[in-house]
Amino acid sequence: MTAMLWNATLIGSLVNSVLVCFGAAGLAVTVGLSMALLTTCFRVPLRHILSLCMLSLILVPVYVQATAWSAGFGVQGWFRLSQVAAAISPVRAIASVVWIHGTASAPFCFLLCWLGLNRAMDFNTRQALLDFGPWVAATRVVVPKAWPWIAASGLWTVAMTGNDMVVTNLFQVPTVTESVYQQVQFNELRGWSIGLACSFACLIGGLTVLGYLQFEHRLGSEEDKVQQPSHFQAFALRGFARWLGSLLAWLVVALIIFLPVANLIIKAGWQARMEDEVVSRTWSIWTMIQSVAQARTFAREFAWSIQLSTFSTITALILACPFVLACRGRWKNATIVGVMGFLLALPGPIVNLLVIQLLNRSEWNWLQFLADRTLIGPILAMQCRCLPVAFGIVWIAKMRFDHRNTTNLQMDQGLPWMVRIWICAKAMAAPVSVASVVSFFVAFGDLSSYLLVQPPGVTTVAMRMFDLLHYGTKNQESGLALVLVAFGVISSFVLLRRIEFES
Repeated sequence: MTAMLWNATLIGSLVNSVLVCFGAAGLAVTVGLSMALLTTCFRVPLRHILSLCMLSLILVPVYVQATAWSAGFGVQGWFRLSQVAAAISPVRAIASVVWIHGTASAPFCFLLCWLGLNRAMDFNTRQALLDFGPWVAATRVVVPKAWPWIAASGLWTVAMTGNDMVVTNLFQVPTVTESVYQQVQFNELRGWSIGLACSFACLIGGLTVLGYLQFEHRLGSEEDKVQQPSHFQAFALRGFARWLGSLLAWLVVALIIFLPVANLIIKAGWQARMEDEVVSRTWSIWTMIQSVAQARTFAREFAWSIQLSTFSTITALILACPFVLACRGRWKNATIVGVMGFLLALPGPIVNLLVIQLLNRSEWNWLQFLADRTLIGPILAMQCRCLPVAFGIVWIAKMRFDHRNTTNLQMDQGLPWMVRIWICAKAMAAPVSVASVVSFFVAFGDLSSYLLVQPPGVTTVAMRMFDLLHYGTKNQESGLALVLVAFGVISSFVLLRRIEFES
């Protein structure tokens, strides 16, 4: 059935893409905004721990999320909903894809909504609290002022869901991106699918430009520190509502964060034996430890993934610098921001196709040599994901630095240019390090952008997991996924500490 996805109809592919992208965005933004309201505005008990739990999986790749849900609901899982069973029912398959992408994007949406809500609480919020109470202050004052952050989280989810084909391929959902991937793979390219895929990227780029033009006056001018919680004690829920809100928050965390990790733990220690023609299933901690230990057999895949992510990040940071320096003027800024939005949303198969066309030039033998013997192809492909991320973080940090130090920068005009560059470099060291970490994990978690341009003999962790997932999640894959979850959680906490996450 998968091999025939290239032959999907235009309307069917478009409808599936809309359902998947906007369904995932709706789920992620709803969860993220609800949790941000409960922990920031309504101040439920243990809100600090709830926030850290929500952010713990923010750097975990989507294919690990797919592995986790497949471990619980797939073949030999405790709920028994395999990819094959889901693919039999189109509605179930689409629901599965929406759920995986939505839950994978929820932590990032929570972070953006959390930042937006905190920065939206000001004197007007305090006045609304006194006059109308917490609910009106939150829904009529705080949320509208945080709308740019909320919209950005939804736009990010739509872009990252629409450019990916890993989960849709597992569940055989013929979206536009999945159809293009199949057409490139089987050399059955069709003009309408390429046009739709590029139109999607143009749409996201256009929405990014509109968002910038609408909210440009706020970029770089918001306060660094969020409002102190003590100033908004009146927001806190009281009585039964307080515990109901806390229960709701913990149920969301249990469903979005704890359950997929528990699925991996259970699956990693799962044992099935045939005794007297009866299958008996047990769980053993020793089996789980062995499954985790078997992750060392993927050392070669880890090496390739780390190399690709590192070189892609370095290249993205180098390319981002001239774009950041070129951002001078409203329309020039809007153009560059729109291009970055377009690149981020460009479906992975289209990126593969562009890189193939660039590297497969028979008149340039040296280029063919690089394509076959180096990582130049995947590195070029990953710039569509890493460059917008690196640019966005560094660009906003640069605007904030210029806005906060307008007077000092004017006074420093008389200093030697080397000294001025050194001052700016010191100020930008922290944002660049944050951009490096985020870009690294974006590259580590992506697959669709370079799936068809990997040189011979190169297999990344993402590619290996993608292949294994087609045969169901077993102990070894669950152990590897647990290692990746641990890697992502530790890196998330280090990153949050680096940017001085406060609540």
